[in-house]
Amino acid sequence: MQRRKKEQNNKYESKKTIFVIPQIVKIEGLRTDTKFKPTKPVSPIWGRKVVDVFVPEVKVVDTGDVDTRYDTFRDEKSRKISAEERSQYSEFTNIVTDESREQFLGSPVHKPEVEKSEVASKKETLIKPIGFFKEVNKPQSSSAFYDDHKDAKAKTVNYEPVKPLQEETLEEPTKPQNFEEFDIYHTPTTYTVEEAMEMEQKLNVFEEVSEKPIEEEVAPQPKAKKQKFEAQYVMPSVKMFSKKDLELDSQPEWLIRQVEVINSTLAQFSIDGRVVNTKKGPTVTRYEIELEAGVNVKRVNSIEDNLMMNLSASSIRIEAPIPGKPYVGIEVPNEVPEIVKFGNVVDTPEFTDYEDKPLRVALGVDIDGENIYTDIQKMPHGLIAGATNSGKSVCVNTILVSLLLKNTPEDLKLILIDPKMVELQPYNDLPHLITPVITDAKMAATALKWVVDEMEKRFKTFAENRSRDIQSYNKNILNGAAQGDKMPYIVIVIDELADLMVVAAQDVENSIQRITQKARAAGIHLLVATQRPTTDVVKGTIKANIPSRIAFRVASFVDSVTILDSQGAESLLGKGDMLFKETDQVIRLQGAWIPDSEIYDVTDFIRKHSEPNYVFQHEELQQKAKFMMDLSDELFVPVAKFVVQEQRCSINSIQKEFSIGFNRAQTLVDALENYHIVSEAQGTVAREVLIKTQDQLEEVLKNIWIIFPKKNHFHIYI
Repeated sequence: MQRRKKEQNNKYESKKTIFVIPQIVKIEGLRTDTKFKPTKPVSPIWGRKVVDVFVPEVKVVDTGDVDTRYDTFRDEKSRKISAEERSQYSEFTNIVTDESREQFLGSPVHKPEVEKSEVASKKETLIKPIGFFKEVNKPQSSSAFYDDHKDAKAKTVNYEPVKPLQEETLEEPTKPQNFEEFDIYHTPTTYTVEEAMEMEQKLNVFEEVSEKPIEEEVAPQPKAKKQKFEAQYVMPSVKMFSKKDLELDSQPEWLIRQVEVINSTLAQFSIDGRVVNTKKGPTVTRYEIELEAGVNVKRVNSIEDNLMMNLSASSIRIEAPIPGKPYVGIEVPNEVPEIVKFGNVVDTPEFTDYEDKPLRVALGVDIDGENIYTDIQKMPHGLIAGATNSGKSVCVNTILVSLLLKNTPEDLKLILIDPKMVELQPYNDLPHLITPVITDAKMAATALKWVVDEMEKRFKTFAENRSRDIQSYNKNILNGAAQGDKMPYIVIVIDELADLMVVAAQDVENSIQRITQKARAAGIHLLVATQRPTTDVVKGTIKANIPSRIAFRVASFVDSVTILDSQGAESLLGKGDMLFKETDQVIRLQGAWIPDSEIYDVTDFIRKHSEPNYVFQHEELQQKAKFMMDLSDELFVPVAKFVVQEQRCSINSIQKEFSIGFNRAQTLVDALENYHIVSEAQGTVAREVLIKTQDQLEEVLKNIWIIFPKKNHFHIYI
């Protein structure tokens, strides 16, 4: 059978047709007006000395001695061939000449006719050097750069310092043979590296000598002043932070033991389910339970206390179900917790390579071992709350250091409010600050009002320059489509909101409400931190416009609902264990730890390379706060007019005229004294009125930024 198959295959192969590509001959003049005109052939070997005829291929049969053919590829020791013997091999005599061509092809050399078209010969002209020289300073030398190039004789350039020559010694210079003085008309086309470098040095010396008289005449143009931080500010490196590797892939004995405890507890309560996967995080391990079909998820929540008792855990958190997975998650604290270093989270391409996101900050590591970052531009405002010693202040420090690592003082400005006086002091005297760290509650309320005014100014600027937000405005500035200076981002950090709400609740609440409602497009972002997340501090008007929340461990379920609008924060472990809520998704992660020494390293590095440039000082804030307090009463202007008109000032007369109490009248008189409208108290004698006419009063009121509309109302401009 095999032989027959082979025979059939041979017969089949013999019947194969040969594949041929048909050649289509082009007919001249077909569907075209022009005809193809072939050009004369040019041989890569013989050039144009080839006749335009078909020459058959010549095969050389005699290949020489086979044994000695490859002697040229052997080394000197294995072959000893003299020069005479070497000449008989074709490998050394294969230079193409006209004679060898005639011997090889057997036909004479074809000499093409010279074409009739003659190319018009152009007379070479010399290009004069760029520049101008005075006639007085024109040296009488043979340098071709100074002559008019009218003489037919060759002239050389002497690159040595010019020496004045006498008239008797003016002769035609001879062409030197060395390269110290070379002729510009007969300059060689190639030089060695040493010769080229020597010539370049001499040319530089020549240019310096020739340009000196010109520099005396031309007045130096004033250089454009560079901005302050471009030349001085140096970005701190992410390499200055310490690191520590995490063991997230290991499965120790305690983890396997806890899996068995969870499975046995589910079996005790007749819940059909088992642990199918585990995720070990830095401080918490998540056990993923797969339930059988028909088992209610709420049954796992009902045995939470039993699971915590059997696992001997301080607290557990149940996710039923895990978002994006068909499992129920039980988060149990690790027996051996690990610390997440700030350097591990920052020194990654995910943080450093995002140049288009300047407000990207590092938070920590989640249970899956992935670094968690957030962009303040998308937040756009944040609420950070947690009990004392839960990691709230460390989280604020990681956010601030992340901003300092990615932004220059021209791109970012900070307003730091620290009623505790100790948390944010390392950031004092930084060039990023608009004002020194604020520790007084009244000054903080004034600073927030300044932010509101700055927001309104920015929106007016956007409207005038056809921009919708700060990003489009800055792009228009770079492209030249808008007029003005580049606007920096402004981030306000309030470390303790509860203290501000006690001192100036109404002013702070109104300012925060306006900032959170409108300031995102203006590039102004607010981060509020508090250790008392109750409804009297974190009010509904404040929470409504702050969608991003970070919750650390709190004391009760009610506080967790106040921050996150859901439970979970009361079961956290503390020391950086947090719940991060962005939009509707809640992520549990371990916050990055940054020690105080590394914070001071960063701030000291920035202070070393740049100086602070405050927009306003604390004294101005105190003056504005006092100014606002004095003029908060709507009767200030009418009382001032009454006092100037009557030319006497007493508390009793003001009480009778305006029907007000003693305390209010005394406050108004003190305000008049502060602005030098009336004199100081002189015992039982009435105060002297220092302003004599109404025109003088109007000038005084205009100096303190008051405008008089109708109906005795006024508006304050700060």
